[in-house]
Amino acid sequence: MKIGARIIKTALAVVICLFLGSFHKENSGFLSATAAIITMQSTFSDSFVKGKGRIYGTFVGALLGYIFALILHGNILLAGLGIVIIIYICKVLKWQDSTVIACVVFLIIMIESDSNILQYSIFRLLDTTSGIIIALLVNYFVLPHRPLLAVYKECNKLMEEFSEIIEKILNKKESVDLEPIHEKIITLKEKADINEYDLILHHEDEREVKRLDNIIDGLLTIYEHLSFLEELKKIDSIFMPSELVDDTAVERKLPDIIMEFHRQQVLKKWNRVSKLWEERRTA
Repeated sequence: MKIGARIIKTALAVVICLFLGSFHKENSGFLSATAAIITMQSTFSDSFVKGKGRIYGTFVGALLGYIFALILHGNILLAGLGIVIIIYICKVLKWQDSTVIACVVFLIIMIESDSNILQYSIFRLLDTTSGIIIALLVNYFVLPHRPLLAVYKECNKLMEEFSEIIEKILNKKESVDLEPIHEKIITLKEKADINEYDLILHHEDEREVKRLDNIIDGLLTIYEHLSFLEELKKIDSIFMPSELVDDTAVERKLPDIIMEFHRQQVLKKWNRVSKLWEERRTA
């Protein structure tokens, strides 16, 4: 298992948060580092979407923390009640991803705030927001994720694997378990669903994204034809009503006829997919 870009970027964001926090006597950088860890995602767009929600959650946590601390600072029962309210608010507003950071900010203000509760609440709000912003900046500028290139790399492996499978089934007449390759196609299709934010931020060519979608759909179609071929290998004959086929010799040849149809479809689709693959532009 290798150390991926997300791990490195998360660690870097934490270091920056702690470093900046060391210059402020009331800020150890703990809260901003926590926010950075929670915000960091595999892509900038995911971090951006989740980061916005976490800023909303931070505001809710800071506001309720300030109000509850004014009522009775450090009270355990009030702290529990506040957590219930925060979780309920986040659920109603569909900010479930912001629940954790909202609760953390609330508890820190409710339990740890000093005599100047307002100032402490504002500082904690700024701490958390700065951690989110630092995570976004690190994710964008350090080891930026190229979604289309990443999917193409996985697609390249899948193309090589398909070439071997087609050779085994069509030419060598070998039986192949196709379920693993089907799972890989579905996984690749999910990863190829690149959202609008990433397309804009990374200046991805929409034509290349469309080409990639066509390649994956073509591989899925080839898989279906190969599956038919694998099933037909197990069949000696196919029953047909006498009113449709009155020649038993023709009936016996039906499996071969159907297999040849699927075989031709595999070759046709594979040629088309291979051409699309050769025309790709990944620069």
